[in-house]
Amino acid sequence: MSSSNISTAEVDAVVYSKIMFTKCWSFLLICLGIIGHALSIYVFTRPKLWANPCTRYFLASSICGAFVTCVNTPLRLLQSGYNIDLFGYSNVTCKLLTFVLYWSKTLTSWFIALASIDRFLCSSRSTSLRAWSHIRVASWANLIMTIMIGFTYIYVPILYQIQAGHLRCPANQGSFAFFQGIWNLVTFSVGPPCVMFCFGSLTIHNIRQTGKRVIPRNNQINGQTQQPQLQLQNQKKTDRQLIQMMIMQCVYLSITSSLTSINYIYMSARSPLVVDALQAAKDDLFSHITGTISITGACTSFYLFTLSSQLFRDELMKLFKYLQRPFKKLSENKTGIARTI
Repeated sequence: MSSSNISTAEVDAVVYSKIMFTKCWSFLLICLGIIGHALSIYVFTRPKLWANPCTRYFLASSICGAFVTCVNTPLRLLQSGYNIDLFGYSNVTCKLLTFVLYWSKTLTSWFIALASIDRFLCSSRSTSLRAWSHIRVASWANLIMTIMIGFTYIYVPILYQIQAGHLRCPANQGSFAFFQGIWNLVTFSVGPPCVMFCFGSLTIHNIRQTGKRVIPRNNQINGQTQQPQLQLQNQKKTDRQLIQMMIMQCVYLSITSSLTSINYIYMSARSPLVVDALQAAKDDLFSHITGTISITGACTSFYLFTLSSQLFRDELMKLFKYLQRPFKKLSENKTGIARTI
């Protein structure tokens, strides 16, 4: 067997690996994402959590993650798994779909970053800062963040276009690929986690300072102040649960989102070099793997919420118990009829 035949077989094997990975991972994300985000939206709209401003940010992130699951993931599946490239039909679809894909997946991370800022404000010793942790502020912050992230990717409809001889949109090469790698690293991979870690650390500091002030007071409370103190403890417990959810999301999103930026920078360094068909296929495989993994965090946030928060699990169990009631009543009715007969 000649070396050319070996190279062709290796290229075909790499391409097949890319197709199978994309299909399996994408179908898994779609199934897990649809179920998970539906349950997340249910939990975050429960009365116990709905009145908390931080919940509005988590809810916005879940809605945006549902969009990524139902739009971004199928587009990638069609493009890489079935060779149906909706991006390459025209310059309009190239610009519009790429812009929407970047916009939606980046918003998911920044909504979690807003949640970390809200936890800092809520735990602050300053009354004026705590006043900013409000539902009305959360609604406006979500809207402003949505617009701002849209502006950060305004270069996409301007610079992206289908190039002659290329089926993908666009063929990222040269300095533009390097710029996109750095820009994506700042806005998507590094920016939100840095904000989360920064304000998360400040929130932990505020909580510790609050604990030092509350402990001496607890030694002086009497029977008449037990109820307000219990309500305060429940509120703090809820806040701690939300902080745990925020920290887990921060770590998870930073890991899954950094790979795609590394790929952009790597491809910009590779572009001046002449590569053979096998290396080009390997580069394409790595690009698709990193691109698919980059949206994993947006599609599977529900499972991080479930693992990191007892409060989230408790609200979720209420749903399952509620759904079991009709089946229990039906079973009891059938038992009663059987006994009567």
